[in-house]
Order: sequence, then C-alpha cells, then structure tokens
Amino acid sequence: MVKISINLLPKEFALEEIKKARFYKIQAAGVAIILIMIFLASLTMALRILQSQNITRVQARLSAAEQQVNNLKDTQASLLLLKNRLSLIDQVLNSPSKEVLMYKLMDKLIPAQVIVNSVTIGKAGEVKFTAVVPDGQVLENLLVNLTTNEKNDNKIAQVSIETLNRSRGGLYRVNIKVKPK
Repeated sequence: MVKISINLLPKEFALEEIKKARFYKIQAAGVAIILIMIFLASLTMALRILQSQNITRVQARLSAAEQQVNNLKDTQASLLLLKNRLSLIDQVLNSPSKEVLMYKLMDKLIPAQVIVNSVTIGKAGEVKFTAVVPDGQVLENLLVNLTTNEKNDNKIAQVSIETLNRSRGGLYRVNIKVKPK
C-alpha cells in the first residue's frame, strides 16, 4: 500500500526547517573542526613538553660525560708526566753518570800505596782530590797513570797539581785537579 502524506504546513515553514537543519550541520562540522584543532594543539604541546624533557636528560648525560672526559684528561696528563719521569729515571739508571765513571777511573789509576784523604767530583766529572803519598816513586807512578792516555783510557784531558808539600818524614801531601774529556 501506498502511503499518502498530507502536509498542511506552509512552504516557508518547511524551507526554514531545511535552513535550520543545514545550519545545525554546518555548526556541528565547525564544532568538530574546532575540537580536532584543540586536540592537535594539545598533542603538539604534549610532544613539545616530552621533547623538552628528553633534551634536558640528554644535556645532563652530556655534561656528565664531559665531566668524566675532563677527569680522564687530568688522569692522562698525570700518567704522561709519570711516564716521562719513569723514562728519565730509567735512562739515568741505565746510563752511568760522569761522576760514577770518574770514580771508577780514579780507583783504577791511583796506586794502592796512596792514601786519599778527600775526593770531590763535580757534575761535569771534574775531580779534585787530596792524598798523602809515601815517597817520590809512588807520586811519579800516580802522575804517570793520570797523564798517560794508554793508562787513563784517553778519558782525562788535563791534570793540574794545585799544591805539593813534603813533610819532614818524607811524605808528600798533594792536591790534584783532573778534568775529563
């Protein structure tokens, strides 16, 4: 069966209802768009806050890493300094000094009969010693040993007798200065 519809309302009223329905649809669409915009804005703000927190955490980790690097730089500098000092100490211990070489040379060159009272050796290896010699022959042997290149291994450049005294008992007191090559 066919329905019959009777409309007793004026046409203007129907047009106005259609306009109101369109207005409500437009209004609903506008509200939906505004709500979507508010949602997107709040989402953007939330992401911004999260990124700020992440940046703060990363900066804190970066500053901690920089502090650790600075501490390691200080440690590295200390280790480098210690390494250089140990290398220098090792070099000094492994290479005999001029003083030690001159002590050994003087021990070899001074005859057993000579009584050495004092020995002074400078950093350059310069030797000054005071000795008591029992007789002229031993004094001559001492001077020959000091001045002959074959006996002193060509390590002595100059020998100077600073003082020479003879006592009544025949003992010689002598101050000698030796310069190495």
